[in-house]
Amino acid sequence: MLILAGTFAFTACKKKDDVAPETPSTTTGGTTGGSASSSPVTPQIGDADGVMIATKANVITSVGGFTVSITVGSAVASIYSSTGGSTLVDGGTIKANDSTLAKQSNNSYIFTPKSAQGIGYGSSSVWNISGNSSNGVPAVNYTANSFPSAPSVNNVTTVSKGSSFTMSTNSISNADSLCYQITSGSKTIYKMASGTSTSYTFPAADMGTLDNSSNAYLTITAYKFRNTTVSSKKYYFINMNTTNRMVSVTN
Repeated sequence: MLILAGTFAFTACKKKDDVAPETPSTTTGGTTGGSASSSPVTPQIGDADGVMIATKANVITSVGGFTVSITVGSAVASIYSSTGGSTLVDGGTIKANDSTLAKQSNNSYIFTPKSAQGIGYGSSSVWNISGNSSNGVPAVNYTANSFPSAPSVNNVTTVSKGSSFTMSTNSISNADSLCYQITSGSKTIYKMASGTSTSYTFPAADMGTLDNSSNAYLTITAYKFRNTTVSSKKYYFINMNTTNRMVSVTN
Protein backbone atom coordinates (compact mmCIF):
# COMPACT_ATOMS: atom_id res chain seq x y z
CA MET A 1 0.00 0.00 0.00
CA LEU A 2 1.52 3.25 -1.06
CA ILE A 3 0.70 6.47 0.75
CA LEU A 4 1.61 9.67 -1.03
CA ALA A 5 3.23 12.78 0.33
CA GLY A 6 5.71 15.75 -0.22
CA THR A 7 7.58 18.93 0.92
CA PHE A 8 9.16 21.95 -0.75
CA ALA A 9 12.52 23.17 -1.98
CA PHE A 10 13.36 26.80 -2.42
CA THR A 11 15.71 29.56 -3.50
CA ALA A 12 15.19 33.30 -2.80
CA CYS A 13 14.39 34.79 0.56
CA LYS A 14 12.80 32.43 3.05
CA LYS A 15 10.85 32.71 6.25
CA LYS A 16 10.50 29.65 8.48
CA ASP A 17 7.65 28.94 10.81
CA ASP A 18 7.65 25.58 12.58
CA VAL A 19 4.29 26.16 14.27
CA ALA A 20 1.65 23.76 12.97
CA PRO A 21 -1.37 25.33 11.27
CA GLU A 22 -4.79 24.78 12.72
CA THR A 23 -6.06 21.27 12.03
CA PRO A 24 -9.62 19.99 12.10
CA SER A 25 -10.94 18.72 15.42
CA THR A 26 -13.88 16.88 13.88
CA THR A 27 -14.09 13.16 14.57
CA THR A 28 -15.63 12.14 11.27
CA GLY A 29 -14.10 12.13 7.84
CA GLY A 30 -15.64 11.45 4.43
CA THR A 31 -18.25 8.69 4.50
CA THR A 32 -19.51 8.37 0.95
CA GLY A 33 -18.76 6.44 -2.18
CA GLY A 34 -17.26 3.00 -2.79
CA SER A 35 -14.32 1.99 -0.66
CA ALA A 36 -12.90 4.69 1.60
CA SER A 37 -9.18 5.35 1.27
CA SER A 38 -6.88 4.15 4.04
CA SER A 39 -4.44 6.93 3.13
CA PRO A 40 -3.81 9.35 6.01
CA VAL A 41 -5.85 12.52 6.43
CA THR A 42 -4.16 15.59 4.93
CA PRO A 43 -4.83 18.81 6.91
CA GLN A 44 -6.33 21.66 4.90
CA ILE A 45 -4.20 24.82 5.12
CA GLY A 46 -5.97 28.07 4.34
CA ASP A 47 -2.97 30.32 3.63
CA ALA A 48 -0.96 27.92 1.44
CA ASP A 49 0.13 28.63 -2.12
CA GLY A 50 1.41 25.06 -2.28
CA VAL A 51 1.61 21.97 -0.09
CA MET A 52 4.24 19.26 -0.49
CA ILE A 53 4.01 16.08 1.59
CA ALA A 54 6.69 13.46 2.17
CA THR A 55 5.49 10.24 3.76
CA LYS A 56 7.02 7.24 5.42
CA ALA A 57 4.24 4.63 5.39
CA ASN A 58 4.50 1.59 7.65
CA VAL A 59 2.03 -1.13 6.69
CA ILE A 60 1.45 -3.97 9.15
CA THR A 61 -0.48 -7.03 7.97
CA SER A 62 -0.68 -10.78 8.48
CA VAL A 63 0.59 -13.15 5.78
CA GLY A 64 0.27 -16.87 6.33
CA GLY A 65 -0.06 -16.37 10.06
CA PHE A 66 3.03 -14.17 10.27
CA THR A 67 3.02 -10.42 10.97
CA VAL A 68 4.71 -8.49 8.19
CA SER A 69 5.73 -4.80 8.32
CA ILE A 70 6.75 -2.87 5.20
CA THR A 71 7.94 0.77 5.07
CA VAL A 72 7.33 2.71 1.86
CA GLY A 73 8.50 6.25 1.09
CA SER A 74 6.22 8.37 -1.09
CA ALA A 75 5.36 11.96 -2.01
CA VAL A 76 2.71 14.27 -3.45
CA ALA A 77 2.78 17.94 -4.39
CA SER A 78 0.04 20.51 -4.98
CA ILE A 79 0.60 24.07 -6.20
CA TYR A 80 -2.44 26.37 -6.25
CA SER A 81 -3.50 29.08 -8.67
CA SER A 82 -4.42 31.31 -5.70
CA THR A 83 -3.66 31.33 -1.98
CA GLY A 84 -5.77 28.76 -0.18
CA GLY A 85 -7.43 27.77 -3.43
CA SER A 86 -8.26 24.37 -4.88
CA THR A 87 -7.34 24.80 -8.54
CA LEU A 88 -3.92 23.34 -9.27
CA VAL A 89 -1.30 24.71 -11.67
CA ASP A 90 1.79 23.39 -13.40
CA GLY A 91 4.84 24.08 -11.23
CA GLY A 92 7.42 22.65 -13.61
CA THR A 93 9.50 19.59 -12.71
CA ILE A 94 9.20 18.52 -9.06
CA LYS A 95 11.58 16.09 -7.39
CA ALA A 96 11.42 14.56 -3.91
CA ASN A 97 14.89 13.33 -2.98
CA ASP A 98 16.04 11.44 -6.11
CA SER A 99 12.55 10.80 -7.53
CA THR A 100 10.75 12.92 -10.13
CA LEU A 101 7.02 13.15 -9.42
CA ALA A 102 4.56 12.50 -12.25
CA LYS A 103 2.31 15.44 -13.14
CA GLN A 104 -1.31 14.39 -13.63
CA SER A 105 -3.91 15.84 -15.98
CA ASN A 106 -5.30 17.99 -13.13
CA ASN A 107 -1.77 19.32 -12.36
CA SER A 108 -1.38 17.30 -9.17
CA TYR A 109 1.99 15.62 -8.70
CA ILE A 110 2.30 12.05 -7.47
CA PHE A 111 5.09 9.56 -6.90
CA THR A 112 5.21 6.49 -9.14
CA PRO A 113 7.25 3.79 -7.32
CA LYS A 114 10.03 1.89 -9.05
CA SER A 115 10.70 -0.38 -6.08
CA ALA A 116 8.79 -1.87 -3.14
CA GLN A 117 10.44 0.59 -0.74
CA GLY A 118 9.70 3.71 -2.76
CA ILE A 119 11.63 6.87 -1.85
CA GLY A 120 14.45 6.26 0.64
CA TYR A 121 13.99 9.09 3.12
CA GLY A 122 16.44 9.47 5.97
CA SER A 123 15.92 12.15 8.61
CA SER A 124 14.73 14.73 6.06
CA SER A 125 13.07 15.20 2.68
CA VAL A 126 14.81 17.17 -0.07
CA TRP A 127 12.77 19.05 -2.65
CA ASN A 128 13.69 20.56 -6.02
CA ILE A 129 11.05 22.47 -7.99
CA SER A 130 11.97 24.03 -11.33
CA GLY A 131 9.08 26.53 -11.21
CA ASN A 132 6.90 27.91 -13.97
CA SER A 133 7.05 31.65 -14.65
CA SER A 134 3.85 31.63 -16.70
CA ASN A 135 1.96 30.48 -13.59
CA GLY A 136 3.94 32.65 -11.19
CA VAL A 137 5.60 29.65 -9.55
CA PRO A 138 9.19 30.35 -8.43
CA ALA A 139 12.05 27.88 -8.47
CA VAL A 140 12.40 26.24 -5.07
CA ASN A 141 15.11 24.15 -3.42
CA TYR A 142 14.36 23.13 0.14
CA THR A 143 15.31 20.54 2.72
CA ALA A 144 12.57 19.74 5.24
CA ASN A 145 14.28 18.42 8.35
CA SER A 146 12.88 16.05 10.98
CA PHE A 147 10.43 13.29 10.27
CA PRO A 148 8.35 12.30 13.27
CA SER A 149 9.20 8.89 14.69
CA ALA A 150 6.99 5.98 13.63
CA PRO A 151 3.69 5.53 15.46
CA SER A 152 2.65 2.14 16.78
CA VAL A 153 -0.91 0.84 16.36
CA ASN A 154 -2.99 -1.46 18.60
CA ASN A 155 -1.94 -5.09 18.12
CA VAL A 156 -5.45 -6.40 17.43
CA THR A 157 -7.12 -8.28 14.57
CA THR A 158 -10.79 -7.42 15.22
CA VAL A 159 -12.59 -4.24 16.28
CA SER A 160 -16.24 -4.05 17.32
CA LYS A 161 -18.37 -1.21 15.97
CA GLY A 162 -20.82 -1.79 18.78
CA SER A 163 -18.82 -0.03 21.50
CA SER A 164 -16.23 2.70 22.03
CA PHE A 165 -12.67 1.91 20.94
CA THR A 166 -9.38 3.37 22.17
CA MET A 167 -6.55 3.71 19.67
CA SER A 168 -3.13 4.04 21.25
CA THR A 169 0.46 4.59 20.18
CA ASN A 170 3.92 4.83 21.64
CA SER A 171 5.20 8.30 22.51
CA ILE A 172 6.21 9.98 19.23
CA SER A 173 9.08 12.44 18.85
CA ASN A 174 9.21 15.45 16.48
CA ALA A 175 5.44 15.50 15.88
CA ASP A 176 3.37 18.69 15.70
CA SER A 177 0.07 16.81 15.33
CA LEU A 178 -1.32 13.27 15.28
CA CYS A 179 -4.33 11.75 13.55
CA TYR A 180 -6.16 8.68 14.84
CA GLN A 181 -8.11 7.10 11.97
CA ILE A 182 -10.29 4.04 11.33
CA THR A 183 -11.30 3.14 7.77
CA SER A 184 -13.83 0.37 7.11
CA GLY A 185 -15.75 -0.24 3.89
CA SER A 186 -16.96 3.14 2.61
CA LYS A 187 -16.56 4.92 5.95
CA THR A 188 -13.71 6.74 7.69
CA ILE A 189 -13.68 8.32 11.14
CA TYR A 190 -10.73 10.29 12.47
CA LYS A 191 -9.56 12.62 15.21
CA MET A 192 -6.77 15.20 14.99
CA ALA A 193 -4.82 15.55 18.24
CA SER A 194 -1.66 17.15 19.64
CA GLY A 195 1.72 15.65 18.81
CA THR A 196 2.23 14.64 22.43
CA SER A 197 -0.92 12.54 22.73
CA THR A 198 -0.67 8.75 22.97
CA SER A 199 -4.33 7.68 22.70
CA TYR A 200 -7.82 8.64 21.64
CA THR A 201 -11.13 6.93 22.39
CA PHE A 202 -13.69 6.91 19.58
CA PRO A 203 -17.19 7.10 21.12
CA ALA A 204 -19.62 4.28 20.42
CA ALA A 205 -21.72 6.68 18.32
CA ASP A 206 -18.79 7.23 15.93
CA MET A 207 -17.85 3.55 15.83
CA GLY A 208 -21.43 2.71 14.91
CA THR A 209 -21.11 4.66 11.64
CA LEU A 210 -18.48 2.25 10.28
CA ASP A 211 -19.25 -0.48 7.76
CA ASN A 212 -18.55 -4.11 8.58
CA SER A 213 -15.41 -5.19 6.72
CA SER A 214 -12.72 -7.85 6.81
CA ASN A 215 -10.28 -5.39 5.18
CA ALA A 216 -10.45 -2.39 7.50
CA TYR A 217 -7.51 -0.31 8.71
CA LEU A 218 -6.36 1.31 11.91
CA THR A 219 -4.12 4.26 10.98
CA ILE A 220 -2.10 6.62 13.15
CA THR A 221 -0.26 9.46 11.41
CA ALA A 222 2.31 11.88 12.83
CA TYR A 223 2.88 15.25 11.12
CA LYS A 224 5.82 17.67 11.14
CA PHE A 225 5.02 21.03 9.52
CA ARG A 226 7.40 23.48 7.85
CA ASN A 227 6.63 26.58 5.81
CA THR A 228 8.60 29.12 3.85
CA THR A 229 7.80 32.25 1.87
CA VAL A 230 9.35 32.52 -1.60
CA SER A 231 8.61 35.48 -3.90
CA SER A 232 5.72 36.49 -1.59
CA LYS A 233 4.16 33.02 -1.79
CA LYS A 234 3.81 30.65 1.16
CA TYR A 235 4.65 26.99 0.71
CA TYR A 236 4.06 24.27 3.29
CA PHE A 237 6.13 21.12 3.66
CA ILE A 238 4.78 18.26 5.72
CA ASN A 239 6.90 15.28 6.76
CA MET A 240 4.54 12.46 7.73
CA ASN A 241 5.16 9.11 9.38
CA THR A 242 2.11 6.86 9.29
CA THR A 243 1.36 3.30 10.40
CA ASN A 244 -1.50 1.11 9.13
CA ARG A 245 -2.72 -2.19 10.57
CA MET A 246 -5.29 -4.30 8.74
CA VAL A 247 -8.18 -5.48 10.95
CA SER A 248 -11.75 -6.72 10.70
CA VAL A 249 -14.60 -4.49 11.85
CA THR A 250 -17.61 -6.45 13.12
CA ASN A 251 -20.84 -5.77 14.98
